[in-house]
Amino acid sequence: MRITLQLSHRNRHLTLPVNVNHLVSSLVYNIVANSSSEYAERLHEQGYRLDTRMFKLFTFSQLIPVGYRRWKMNGNGTMTTDARRVSLLISSGKTEFIEHLVVGLLHQPLVMIGNQRFRVEAVKKLDPPVLDEVMQFVMLSPLVCTMKYPGEKYPRFLFPGDANYERIMWDNLVGKYEALYGRSFERESVSCSFEVSPEYRERRHGRITKLVTLKEGSDSETSVRGAYAPVRVQLPEELMRVGYDCGFGGLTAQGFGMVKPSRISS
Repeated sequence: MRITLQLSHRNRHLTLPVNVNHLVSSLVYNIVANSSSEYAERLHEQGYRLDTRMFKLFTFSQLIPVGYRRWKMNGNGTMTTDARRVSLLISSGKTEFIEHLVVGLLHQPLVMIGNQRFRVEAVKKLDPPVLDEVMQFVMLSPLVCTMKYPGEKYPRFLFPGDANYERIMWDNLVGKYEALYGRSFERESVSCSFEVSPEYRERRHGRITKLVTLKEGSDSETSVRGAYAPVRVQLPEELMRVGYDCGFGGLTAQGFGMVKPSRISS
């Protein structure tokens, strides 16, 4: 299930940090806490567990200026737009998450992102798209995939075309499916592919990734690199729905892995 928020502000220009993911993630938890602080704390600290793995089962988009406006990147780590409204898409496979989010918004017509105040002008539920086993998506936020190799201290970021990429994406989606529905996914064979549009890759001279810094300026600052390009995905329909609702890949609750269909591939 997916909703979109329309947020307005009263400034002539809106300026926010380029690395705004952590602020938006905090906003989402705060809104949910207005409905149930107990649920928000449990979601933040525990999520939905599958054995030793934990999934938050929600994701959100980048902030999108309304009215065909764009963000202008400044040289000091901020971005500015003259759009008077921005939209934010939030998605989850858990009905209870969306319900708490909507109830929380009823109690919070004014919200904060960083030091900027916004009025919630509209909350709209989006109709679910028809999803097939082969889909063409555009990314609303970067898609993160990591793997820790033996003997290495930190995981590596992987991208479409890398060895092990599709296996890790498959395992992630199966884990989310089982945490979401409380039952095993019964497919034995791995039928999974993620292919970046060759035309887009060529047009971008191979630059298909985006670097995002989380908790910028804090002791726990982390840099995350994800794929950010049109992608053709082949999956069983059940897992395609999980990816659409809950986000593809890792760190979805920090604003990664949200997609929208562009067209059905043949």
